Amino acid sequence: MKRFCADLHVHTCLSPCGDLSMDPREVVERALLRGVELMAICDHNSTGNCAAVMEAARGKALCVLPGCEICTAEEIHLLALFEDMAGAHGVQGYLDAHLTGVNAPEIFGYQIEADAQGCFTAECTDFLIGALDEGVEAVAEAVKDHGGVVICAHIDRRSFSVISQLGFMPVDLVPDAVEMTLPGIQGGFPQSHAAGFPVITASDAHFPWDVGRWTTIFKMNDPSFHELALALSGSEGRGVAGYEERSDAGVIWSSL
Repeated sequence: MKRFCADLHVHTCLSPCGDLSMDPREVVERALLRGVELMAICDHNSTGNCAAVMEAARGKALCVLPGCEICTAEEIHLLALFEDMAGAHGVQGYLDAHLTGVNAPEIFGYQIEADAQGCFTAECTDFLIGALDEGVEAVAEAVKDHGGVVICAHIDRRSFSVISQLGFMPVDLVPDAVEMTLPGIQGGFPQSHAAGFPVITASDAHFPWDVGRWTTIFKMNDPSFHELALALSGSEGRGVAGYEERSDAGVIWSSL
């Protein structure tokens, strides 16, 4: 069993709040610079740039999982991670059916699709920063129906989290893990709000210099979706082994 560095919450230039420099090639290069070995692309309510990032990482020491950050009707953010683009495409159909509105780029930011070489290919006009018309339990069920892993995003933040919006973890919501910021994990947030679920941290990067800043160390056989699922369930000796804060110069803080 080995230890692998993972950043499971990274945005690209497709997210309206993401920097336009966050094209697929740049995201991969930044992840490699920080020593990230497993990364998930989680743009707001879209999987549109996942395939391009996966292609940009092909042949490199980095496994990229397709995913998205979904905003529920309660304005709770959930991370949805998938093994391949088949699952991502399945949930994209669900997103398209339950997300309405048109983006105003001059207000919310541009939403750019790009290829593996970093060239812009299209502008998405959907209102990706908006909320779906279905609640958190229904969204989580839809993700699992398409073979995905569900993670409650940044539960220690004062907005767009299950705790900020509801004040508690619903009984019928059974995520595979919860995400906290690293300061929250270090003691600034009640661990009881994690409700006994595995805790991860991730960069939630919207800018190149944030990719791989906060990472989770997993004990697994290899950096893959299958091994990640085992680690989150604590099965067969896999699990969360610790957390790290990383800079271009190396590890700043580690719980290992």
